[in-house]
Amino acid sequence: MAQTRCGALTKRRTRCAKEAMTGTSRCHLHQGAWSPYGVARRKQAEARAALRRLRKQG
Repeated sequence: MAQTRCGALTKRRTRCAKEAMTGTSRCHLHQGAWSPYGVARRKQAEARAALRRLRKQG
């Protein structure tokens, strides 16, 4: 099965040519901050930062 294309419109009002991410209709550039992908990435970044703070306190 072929992966679908991103459904977002670009600044030129044409459809984005990138492949959509698995389970979504948008590529990594057009995912919003509150999409499941954006939330997961933010949580990972926060976890890494918390780990760094803990190590620094050492």
